Amino acid sequence: MFSLNNSNLLRSGFELGKGDKLFQDIERDIIKVVFWDQCVTQSHIVSATRIPQQTVSRLLKSLTQHGVIVQTDTLIPNKKGKPGFGIALNPDYGFTFGLAILLDAISLAVMDFTGKVVYTHMQLMSDMSINNVLKCAQKLVDDISAERDIPSDKILGMGVGISGFFSSMDGKMNTHHMLEEWSQVDIIDIVSQHFQLPTWVVNDATGAAAGEGVAGIGREYKNFVYMFVSAAFGGGIVNNGDVLHGTYGNAGELGDMLPPKLYAHPNLELLKRILKKNGVAVNSIYDLHDNFDPEWPGVEEWLFKVQDSFDLVATCCSALLDAEAIIIGGHIPKELAEKVIARTEVYAQFRRGAKRPMPKLVVSNIDNFPVSIGAATLPFRELCL
Repeated sequence: MFSLNNSNLLRSGFELGKGDKLFQDIERDIIKVVFWDQCVTQSHIVSATRIPQQTVSRLLKSLTQHGVIVQTDTLIPNKKGKPGFGIALNPDYGFTFGLAILLDAISLAVMDFTGKVVYTHMQLMSDMSINNVLKCAQKLVDDISAERDIPSDKILGMGVGISGFFSSMDGKMNTHHMLEEWSQVDIIDIVSQHFQLPTWVVNDATGAAAGEGVAGIGREYKNFVYMFVSAAFGGGIVNNGDVLHGTYGNAGELGDMLPPKLYAHPNLELLKRILKKNGVAVNSIYDLHDNFDPEWPGVEEWLFKVQDSFDLVATCCSALLDAEAIIIGGHIPKELAEKVIARTEVYAQFRRGAKRPMPKLVVSNIDNFPVSIGAATLPFRELCL
């Protein structure tokens, strides 16, 4: 993932501290515990961070004064002493925007400071030029800010997810051919200057994995591989709760595990072509989510063509990363993902009557907008966690 030196674009509702950081490392340690555990006591924070109690108390007082955290009315039991009032993040402290630049659409997601998704919207588009995307995205940002009364000075940043791979360490991307104008340009500079917001960019699959780890079933696992099944096939990796980016930002390019002359790429464009051949018309891969019928003629043919690909990628991910889970998501309908999981075999050596521990194969529970939701987590992950 790539970003600018974002401090000069941070809105006036946020105050930078030492080293031009929004939060110091020790404050982030506390925020991280409160974020992942959602409602905790001071003693739990001390135990989880191993920061001295007096220091935790002082920092919590400061974070409360700045509106970052709030004390709830909930009493939480404490095994070692008296129950304590819950400590939680203040959802109104800041909001993040996530912009997905898809092949024929954009989507926008808004997330509050607790990681709750408060708004999503998708807009199909025939013109994916830079000017048109920014114009349409600006209108969505303006409309939702007015509708949900989001103060402009409380927008923490903008995350962007786009189809492509990073071509070097300068942050420029070799995008899908349908996004020709976005290829080999400084996407962060273009978006950040337009919205005047701190901005981060990832490819679409990594963005979706980031979102699954915050707002989806991935929150239950510290280590998982995310299979992104959409117009193309890719993936993302979450390790110990953090998104793995790799040297250039291309970690998780699962599609490159599949030699194209030997394995079919398990994507939804292939499914569309097979369905069309069998007399089933699908206007867009995004329509599949709401209108999919597992009994359609052609579904079994797609499963037959791609099952070896899922087997190979799942086996490679299990062997290489020893993940807790492999999550199948993207824009694939849940019923189809469940059929894939039922047939996927992850290979491993069988020794002394047992295999090594294997990852769980599970379906994403982010129903729509996986890329924009994931993009919305980026400012939060980078500035606060």
